[in-house]
Amino acid sequence: MQQNTINIQGKDYTLDFSRFYLNNAEKYLNASKSNKNREEEYLKKAEELIHRSKIASFTSQENINAVNDFTLKKKPTTKFSDVAGLEELKERIKLKVIEPLKNPELFKLFGKKFGGGILMYGPPGCGKSFIAEATAGEAKVHYFNVKASDIKGKYVGETEQNITRLFKIARENQPCIIFFDEFEALGRERNDAVGHDKAMVSQLLTEIDSVGNKNQQIMVLAATNEPWSIDLALRREGRFGNTLFVPPPDLEGRATILKNNLKDKPLEDDFDFEFLAKITDLYSGADLIEVCNTAIENVLSHCLEKKAIRKITTDDLLKVIHKKKELITLSWFRKALEIIHLNNNQDSFNELIEYTSKIGKNEALVY
Repeated sequence: MQQNTINIQGKDYTLDFSRFYLNNAEKYLNASKSNKNREEEYLKKAEELIHRSKIASFTSQENINAVNDFTLKKKPTTKFSDVAGLEELKERIKLKVIEPLKNPELFKLFGKKFGGGILMYGPPGCGKSFIAEATAGEAKVHYFNVKASDIKGKYVGETEQNITRLFKIARENQPCIIFFDEFEALGRERNDAVGHDKAMVSQLLTEIDSVGNKNQQIMVLAATNEPWSIDLALRREGRFGNTLFVPPPDLEGRATILKNNLKDKPLEDDFDFEFLAKITDLYSGADLIEVCNTAIENVLSHCLEKKAIRKITTDDLLKVIHKKKELITLSWFRKALEIIHLNNNQDSFNELIEYTSKIGKNEALVY
């Protein structure tokens, strides 16, 4: 990293040329908006300064630290056994991610290897982030958990540099998984994005292509609640062409989530987990956790009021369930179907269409 140090009155000062160029580029961009007569001239100067900044490749120490602090877990301990239910989904991920590492020669024979991109989508609160971490744990690889706030910078060109630096760190920690949470904030359709975000998506495309073209052991996972908002270039084959629909937990998963969240709590002997699991169809994992926590708080309040301890009953959770307003998963399914049909994009989301067709008649989801 090229830096110049000068001494002023006995103190050393480091000149950060990249930041200097970016600051001035931003001034020209702002000036172009207010002076239409010289807009083309100012934009050209801004573009030149951004180019100089990339050549200098400077960033302040603050930003270097921010990038180095991406949540890197040295091979997470979370496993698929910690993920409640969703056995079919876990098997698909094993085939795409874990088996290529365990049996590289076999997969090489069929032209497959560890690496590439997978986009997970589905309603909020259904465990996409947890599944990503469990995937890294099963694969026994390093794991980067990245959010848009970790990547986006305040200055022109800074976000692109952060993306480049992230992938550089990932290459130094191969094999690894990079997980982008809330991916719609990074990979949004460029036709809907502002200037800086368009450049961000382009840089992301460049880095993902470089991973695929250089036989590197880097798997890029992404999760989103808005798959229709992701740029089409990112969703094509070779990038995030592999999509996995993550539905609400199934019957087995719901029972497991309830048991895990009420573990070691004082429960009545006839507490009925299976019944509660059956009546909470389409509840997300987050919904079930909320039900458990609210029921526990209600019982605690009752104990304090009566000054006597009592155990949690099935009815305590039933009361919370009956008071719950419409599930966010149902709202999400309705919105998803509306957007997909409006854009005539059914072929891109076959798993979602198939899933909603099974529940549609009972939940007024038929479009």
